[in-house]
Amino acid sequence: MKLLNSLINLNNNFVSFFKYIASGLLVFIGLLIFVDIILREGFNRTIIGVPEIVANFVVIIAFMQFAYSISVKGMLRSDLLINTMPKSISIYFETLANILGVLFFALLAWASYDSMIQSFLSSEFEGHPEFQFPTLPVKSTIFIFSCFSSLTYTLCTIKDLMDYKFSGKGEHN
Repeated sequence: MKLLNSLINLNNNFVSFFKYIASGLLVFIGLLIFVDIILREGFNRTIIGVPEIVANFVVIIAFMQFAYSISVKGMLRSDLLINTMPKSISIYFETLANILGVLFFALLAWASYDSMIQSFLSSEFEGHPEFQFPTLPVKSTIFIFSCFSSLTYTLCTIKDLMDYKFSGKGEHN
């Protein structure tokens, strides 16, 4: 149990760190959009590539925050339904939801791996000729944070089952 708590704390610290990085990126793209609007409306100029930067950074920000949302049990779940059930029943639903989360993010990581490697090997870019954004940061973020999201769901599942077992409610009478 001590090892599990250490792993959970390490994972939570890691995903919390990236939550702040994602927040910083969100401020950056907000300022970028603001400056682009001011330049466009006030000086009839624009910053080339803002739509590409924003589109790619939104994906990066979302994936950086998934694992944190999972660790604080903030992902999609029906607290109203689960909280009204007895713990002996709700543990099955929570475990099923966690296992589905593990599978979803593991499959997403698996599906994005080849694309990430291909992007690295071919130095792939997207965008128009005046501004091209490399695809590797986005594809590697999807892969890496899908892995961490799957790991976080796994740790949550194990912790929920251990807490249930050691609370005395998991014993058969």
